Amino acid sequence: MSEIINLRAHHLLCLPGYEGKGYDGVHKTSWDKISKQLKENPDTYIRITDGKDDLCRNCPNAKGVNGIKCNTDFLAKLDSKVKELLFLKTGLILTWNQLMERVYAIMNKNNHKELCGNCEWRRQGLCEDTFEKKAA
Repeated sequence: MSEIINLRAHHLLCLPGYEGKGYDGVHKTSWDKISKQLKENPDTYIRITDGKDDLCRNCPNAKGVNGIKCNTDFLAKLDSKVKELLFLKTGLILTWNQLMERVYAIMNKNNHKELCGNCEWRRQGLCEDTFEKKAA
């Protein structure tokens, strides 16, 4: 098995719509690098994790700088809901393709709004239409 990327469950909903907006510096680089790798190599292995993952590693919001966009209580609950919805468990390893098959089989505009409606990033419109694009 090659390199494994550690992702928290809710990031499975964030990455498909990621366009490089809303971040800067090293954290943006982490998102850009992982997003590019998953698009170019969809057979990359992903380990479902709790708490900070490979995308969060350099996040300034996790340290309370520039305001807190990432509410840890909200995200822990969101991770739990996403794991339940997608039949995932912490520590499970699947390929990005396998995970996206699950995501796109279940997610639509309404589910996305219900799950992520209070997320700061969604409220800014950075991912609001992610699951509309795929359905079109």
